Amino acid sequence: MARNYRQAMKIDERNEAARQAEKNHDVRKATQLYEQNIRQDYADKFAFDRLMIIYRKQKKYKEELKVINRGLEVFQTQMENRLAHSLKQRIKPEALRQLSKAIINRAGLKDEDLLPADPVGRWMKRKLVVNQKLKKTNPRSK
Repeated sequence: MARNYRQAMKIDERNEAARQAEKNHDVRKATQLYEQNIRQDYADKFAFDRLMIIYRKQKKYKEELKVINRGLEVFQTQMENRLAHSLKQRIKPEALRQLSKAIINRAGLKDEDLLPADPVGRWMKRKLVVNQKLKKTNPRSK
Protein backbone atom coordinates (compact mmCIF):
# COMPACT_ATOMS: atom_id res chain seq x y z
CA MET A 1 0.00 0.00 0.00
CA ALA A 2 2.89 2.37 0.72
CA ARG A 3 4.15 1.89 -2.83
CA ASN A 4 0.74 2.88 -4.25
CA TYR A 5 0.63 5.92 -1.98
CA ARG A 6 4.08 7.07 -3.09
CA GLN A 7 3.18 6.44 -6.70
CA ALA A 8 -0.06 8.42 -6.32
CA MET A 9 1.82 11.31 -4.73
CA LYS A 10 4.37 11.42 -7.59
CA ILE A 11 1.57 11.35 -10.14
CA ASP A 12 -0.28 14.16 -8.35
CA GLU A 13 2.92 16.23 -8.25
CA ARG A 14 3.50 15.75 -11.98
CA ASN A 15 -0.17 16.55 -12.71
CA GLU A 16 0.14 19.80 -10.78
CA ALA A 17 3.37 20.70 -12.61
CA ALA A 18 1.71 19.85 -15.94
CA ARG A 19 -1.33 21.94 -15.02
CA GLN A 20 0.99 24.87 -14.30
CA ALA A 21 2.83 24.30 -17.58
CA GLU A 22 -0.47 24.39 -19.45
CA LYS A 23 -1.42 27.57 -17.63
CA ASN A 24 1.91 29.08 -18.77
CA HIS A 25 1.26 27.88 -22.37
CA ASP A 26 4.14 25.38 -22.22
CA VAL A 27 2.27 22.53 -23.88
CA ARG A 28 5.48 20.58 -24.62
CA LYS A 29 6.39 20.37 -20.93
CA ALA A 30 2.81 19.51 -19.93
CA THR A 31 2.74 16.75 -22.54
CA GLN A 32 5.99 15.27 -21.25
CA LEU A 33 4.70 15.21 -17.67
CA TYR A 34 1.36 13.66 -18.61
CA GLU A 35 3.17 11.08 -20.76
CA GLN A 36 5.28 10.10 -17.73
CA ASN A 37 2.12 9.59 -15.71
CA ILE A 38 0.32 7.41 -18.23
CA ARG A 39 3.34 5.11 -18.52
CA GLN A 40 2.71 4.13 -14.89
CA ASP A 41 0.31 1.28 -14.23
CA TYR A 42 -1.85 3.62 -12.20
CA ALA A 43 -5.40 4.62 -13.09
CA ASP A 44 -5.24 8.42 -13.04
CA LYS A 45 -8.09 9.73 -15.15
CA PHE A 46 -6.86 13.34 -15.11
CA ALA A 47 -3.56 12.74 -16.91
CA PHE A 48 -5.21 10.59 -19.60
CA ASP A 49 -8.00 13.12 -20.20
CA ARG A 50 -5.67 16.12 -20.40
CA LEU A 51 -3.29 14.36 -22.77
CA MET A 52 -6.18 13.33 -25.03
CA ILE A 53 -7.38 16.94 -25.11
CA ILE A 54 -3.92 18.28 -25.92
CA TYR A 55 -3.44 15.84 -28.79
CA ARG A 56 -6.98 16.49 -30.06
CA LYS A 57 -6.35 20.26 -30.16
CA GLN A 58 -3.10 19.63 -32.05
CA LYS A 59 -4.92 17.25 -34.43
CA LYS A 60 -2.42 14.51 -33.51
CA TYR A 61 -4.97 11.73 -33.78
CA LYS A 62 -2.49 8.84 -33.81
CA GLU A 63 -1.02 10.04 -30.52
CA GLU A 64 -4.50 10.56 -29.09
CA LEU A 65 -5.43 7.02 -30.11
CA LYS A 66 -2.33 5.67 -28.34
CA VAL A 67 -3.36 7.50 -25.16
CA ILE A 68 -6.92 6.16 -25.43
CA ASN A 69 -5.68 2.59 -25.91
CA ARG A 70 -3.29 2.91 -22.97
CA GLY A 71 -6.08 4.34 -20.81
CA LEU A 72 -8.44 1.54 -21.72
CA GLU A 73 -5.75 -1.01 -20.92
CA VAL A 74 -4.92 0.50 -17.51
CA PHE A 75 -8.50 1.13 -16.39
CA GLN A 76 -9.89 -2.20 -17.60
CA THR A 77 -7.07 -4.05 -15.83
CA GLN A 78 -7.77 -2.06 -12.67
CA MET A 79 -11.50 -2.88 -12.83
CA GLU A 80 -10.81 -6.57 -13.41
CA ASN A 81 -8.36 -6.67 -10.50
CA ARG A 82 -10.79 -4.92 -8.15
CA LEU A 83 -13.63 -7.20 -9.16
CA ALA A 84 -11.52 -10.32 -8.81
CA HIS A 85 -10.24 -9.19 -5.42
CA SER A 86 -13.64 -8.21 -4.02
CA LEU A 87 -15.44 -11.31 -5.25
CA LYS A 88 -12.62 -13.84 -4.94
CA GLN A 89 -13.80 -15.31 -1.66
CA ARG A 90 -17.51 -15.00 -2.37
CA ILE A 91 -18.17 -16.38 -5.83
CA LYS A 92 -16.37 -18.39 -8.49
CA PRO A 93 -15.55 -16.56 -11.78
CA GLU A 94 -17.64 -18.94 -13.90
CA ALA A 95 -20.66 -18.50 -11.62
CA LEU A 96 -20.26 -14.72 -11.86
CA ARG A 97 -20.18 -14.89 -15.69
CA GLN A 98 -23.33 -17.01 -15.74
CA LEU A 99 -25.11 -14.66 -13.34
CA SER A 100 -24.10 -11.59 -15.38
CA LYS A 101 -25.32 -13.24 -18.59
CA ALA A 102 -28.64 -14.16 -16.97
CA ILE A 103 -29.19 -10.57 -15.79
CA ILE A 104 -28.38 -9.17 -19.24
CA ASN A 105 -30.75 -11.65 -20.91
CA ARG A 106 -33.54 -10.98 -18.40
CA ALA A 107 -33.22 -7.24 -18.97
CA GLY A 108 -33.49 -7.80 -22.73
CA LEU A 109 -30.11 -6.21 -23.38
CA LYS A 110 -27.33 -7.21 -25.71
CA ASP A 111 -23.62 -7.05 -24.95
CA GLU A 112 -23.20 -4.07 -27.28
CA ASP A 113 -25.85 -2.13 -25.30
CA LEU A 114 -23.66 -2.20 -22.21
CA LEU A 115 -20.95 0.35 -21.60
CA PRO A 116 -18.31 0.02 -18.92
CA ALA A 117 -18.04 2.54 -16.11
CA ASP A 118 -16.56 5.99 -16.67
CA PRO A 119 -13.99 6.76 -17.98
CA VAL A 120 -13.71 3.51 -19.97
CA GLY A 121 -17.09 3.85 -21.69
CA ARG A 122 -16.41 7.47 -22.60
CA TRP A 123 -12.96 6.61 -23.94
CA MET A 124 -14.36 3.76 -26.03
CA LYS A 125 -16.72 6.25 -27.71
CA ARG A 126 -13.84 8.66 -28.16
CA LYS A 127 -11.77 5.92 -29.77
CA LEU A 128 -14.45 5.48 -32.44
CA VAL A 129 -14.37 9.22 -33.20
CA VAL A 130 -10.57 9.28 -33.41
CA ASN A 131 -10.54 6.27 -35.73
CA GLN A 132 -13.04 8.07 -38.00
CA LYS A 133 -10.84 11.19 -38.03
CA LEU A 134 -7.80 9.10 -38.86
CA LYS A 135 -9.63 7.50 -41.80
CA LYS A 136 -10.57 10.96 -43.08
CA THR A 137 -6.99 12.23 -42.85
CA ASN A 138 -5.47 9.02 -44.30
CA PRO A 139 -8.02 7.60 -46.76
CA ARG A 140 -5.49 5.08 -48.15
CA SER A 141 -4.77 3.39 -44.80
CA LYS A 142 -7.36 1.01 -43.44
